[in-house]
Amino acid sequence: ECPSSSGKPNHADILLVNLQYVSEVEIINDRTETPPPLASLNVSKLANKARTEKEEKMSQAYAISAGVSLEGQQLFQTIHKTIKDCKWQEKNIVVMEEVVIAPPYQVENCKGKEGSALSHVRKIVSADWGD
Repeated sequence: ECPSSSGKPNHADILLVNLQYVSEVEIINDRTETPPPLASLNVSKLANKARTEKEEKMSQAYAISAGVSLEGQQLFQTIHKTIKDCKWQEKNIVVMEEVVIAPPYQVENCKGKEGSALSHVRKIVSADWGD
């Protein structure tokens, strides 16, 4: 348990270490006092966070293995920050099952039914390219 990286006084960061990757443990300072009890953890929230992180890493790995350009990967991350409902379909980015962005991931590569979703995605793409 570490002080919270968010700076909130009643929160703490919990670090998990996969012991399969630990080859040696060295005790630097032996403590004699009993450590304070650990705060209760919201296991459901932690499980959801772990699942979300895994899905995001798998999505990144898929993009790399599919040969998606760095610009495409960065655009996907930018869109995903505001619209969680986006995924890869081969080298295309699919947003809200309504908008498809094909390589080279420019505004003119955004296709879908005219409407607010397409307009919003085009604005994000335009801002990402600095237009």
